Parts: sequence; structure tokens; C-alpha cells
Amino acid sequence: MKPSFEQILESNRARLVRVARQYAGPNDWQDLLQDMTLKIWQGLDSFDGRADLGTWIFRVALNTALAFARKRKIQTTPVTDSDLGSKHGGDPLHVLEAFLQSLDPMNRAMLLMELEGLSREEIADVLGVSSGAINVRMTRLKARFTEQFVETAQ
Repeated sequence: MKPSFEQILESNRARLVRVARQYAGPNDWQDLLQDMTLKIWQGLDSFDGRADLGTWIFRVALNTALAFARKRKIQTTPVTDSDLGSKHGGDPLHVLEAFLQSLDPMNRAMLLMELEGLSREEIADVLGVSSGAINVRMTRLKARFTEQFVETAQ
């Protein structure tokens, strides 16, 4: 039995809010959330079940968010070590948030999905690239994060 639209939204709400907050400013994320909800509703009848419903919803949400960011010309914000110390007090959640904000929209989407627990194959499916490409990009992102934000013992 196919879940109702309300059930689908309720079970994916937290994920959709996190995506909306990543791709829109503090004043616009609710607008983006509405856009994502509308796109999911419009496309639900065409969902054919070949992919997992959660993966399909993530794809719709990210495509909507990427279009939203392009339309509003939302830019990434470079983050420096001094920014992290002064703005975030070393709080790991804030460091992660700052790192996400410094990424281009595609890498941000990929890392968000990884943090949401999607497999590399699911991420590749959502983004339309090979899982090998996802593995390479994730390795580069981890190296970049380590280089920028992880203090190494000397």
C-alpha cells in the first residue's frame, strides 16, 4: 500500500528542513521548503517505484534546492580557521555547518546525503554520477576538511 502524501512528508520532514536550511538563507528556507513540498506533490504520481521512495524524495528536494540557489545566486562562504575560532568557539556542529556552507552546491549535496546515511550508490543515483566518482569526491572532501579544520599533533 502506497503511503499518503502526509505520511511521506512527515517521515521526511526533518531531512527536507535540513536541505532547505543548507540551500537558502535564514529568511528563505521556509520558502524553499514549500517549493520542495510542491515539487514532491507534483511528481508523486509519476514515481514508479524503481528507486527507493526516500532516495527519490531526496533527489526532488536537492534538485529544487539547487535550482533555488542558482535562481537567487546564493554563493558559498569561504571559511578560515580564524573564523571558526571566533564565530563558533570550536563547537563541532558549527564547524561542520561552516564547512558545508563553504562547499559548492554539488559537493554540499553529496556531503549532506552522506551525513543523512545514504549509501554511496544512492548518492550516485540521486546526483546522476557513478559511485566511483562519489568515492573520489568524498575522499577529496575529507582531505579538504582535515587540512582546513583538524589540528594535527606535532
